[in-house]
Amino acid sequence: MLTVPDLLALGLTRAPERPCVVAGDRAHSFRETSERASRLAGALRDQGLRHGDRVAVLAQNELEYTELQIGACRAGAILAPLNWRLTVPELRFMVESSAPSLLIHGPGYEETAAALGLPTWHLGESGHGDPYEERLAAADPSGEVPMLRAEDAAQIIYTSGTTGRPKGAVLSNHALWSRWNTLALEFRACAEHVYVGGLPMFHMAAHPAWAFTYVGATTVMIRAFEPQEVLHAVERFRGTHLMLVPTMIAMLLEHPAIDEADLSSLEMVLYGGSTIAPALLRRAVERLGCGFGQTYGMTETSAATYLTPADQDPERKSQLLSSGGRPAVSQQVRVVDEHDRDVAPGALGEVVVRGPQLFDGYWGDPEATAQALRGGWMHTGDVGYLSEDGYLYIVDRLKDAIVTGGENVYSREVEDALLEHPDLLEAAVIAVPHERWGEAVHALVVARPPARPTAEEVIAHCRERLAGYKVPKSVELVPALPRNALGKLDKKELRARYWSGRERSVA
Repeated sequence: MLTVPDLLALGLTRAPERPCVVAGDRAHSFRETSERASRLAGALRDQGLRHGDRVAVLAQNELEYTELQIGACRAGAILAPLNWRLTVPELRFMVESSAPSLLIHGPGYEETAAALGLPTWHLGESGHGDPYEERLAAADPSGEVPMLRAEDAAQIIYTSGTTGRPKGAVLSNHALWSRWNTLALEFRACAEHVYVGGLPMFHMAAHPAWAFTYVGATTVMIRAFEPQEVLHAVERFRGTHLMLVPTMIAMLLEHPAIDEADLSSLEMVLYGGSTIAPALLRRAVERLGCGFGQTYGMTETSAATYLTPADQDPERKSQLLSSGGRPAVSQQVRVVDEHDRDVAPGALGEVVVRGPQLFDGYWGDPEATAQALRGGWMHTGDVGYLSEDGYLYIVDRLKDAIVTGGENVYSREVEDALLEHPDLLEAAVIAVPHERWGEAVHALVVARPPARPTAEEVIAHCRERLAGYKVPKSVELVPALPRNALGKLDKKELRARYWSGRERSVA
């Protein structure tokens, strides 16, 4: 039987009294986290959970999040984190899909938990169901920290659902362990580091945090992203590593508190989740004065590629700023045509990924699993190309490509051009119906206050940078763009306004 180590194995052995997780004024050492996780495993068994049963979690980034994953693994259960921003009907779909035997909810979600109708425990002093702390206190923490069966399912993470119903990606203990190793190696993580978690733990963003936990470092939990809270946490706890998505980086740079914050401890800002405009990356590198590392990947693959800090040089390596980097440790990345044949360097195709971090499949959906994992490779749905020296460039999502008058336009290229305009903060480019061309390029832009550029000015700006057929035919100034819980742009929502009710839709 193949086994893998527990998440706490290294930190518990080398520095048991070092803070493992910190949230506000509360902290648990590696020893305390391990004891509480073992108590949780016992409490789950006392509740009647059997091997393979699911435990759903509906909570923001609470101090207990790490022990919940560890305790579930030690009990042989599968943790199913839920997106706390979703409505009850949306959550009910996930609950009906994964059929959890227990729901654990955090402060502020008692009404939602009650509506879901599951056996429930609550974190904090009050809530729906039984108090979590009482359950832990009554359980037996005895027993050694176990090695985990590699093939056992450990987590079900629901995809963001921006192109359809969310799907539950199943991750084994081996896949999680592989992700921690790859990320720790690429980030050069060590026990002396302090990772500040600005992203929601219900997402694959938990895995970079746990890569630092795995090497014995301290993780600081930010309950929910807010620029001033992140800046305060970095300053207070002398954070060395911070992970955000591009939208959050932009919000951080725009917040007035950044001018007063002491960020001298920062060694690296890690980013991922969506592509970043080169203009934004240049601003961030210049303003924060630390290294930047980019991961490209998805829930199903983890970090498929990594762009190192050495490659993010606006002066000497500007051509790499729009790259996702080269394949990460233990990952294989190809770009293929519609027949899954490799295309030549520089040629566009679909990005496919293979490696030990890969998910096992979609929970209860063998058809979608077979389609995604054709030939053992995860078909990402992203359009990109590999350069001669092995750097991956993501051009667009397959569904985001715009076909106008027989020409392909990739929205990422147009968005990058738009964001070079000094008065624009955000941009989204989509296809809208056009009687003559079938589809037309339409841009929705958010201005940098107090500027209010006209559509004509924005179009003229693009004409200087793009071929005529790529230039937006129309520009709409909007106060904000719709995003999901991780900050990813929700183009499905944007397109619905223009394609709803038509026989053909690109949504």
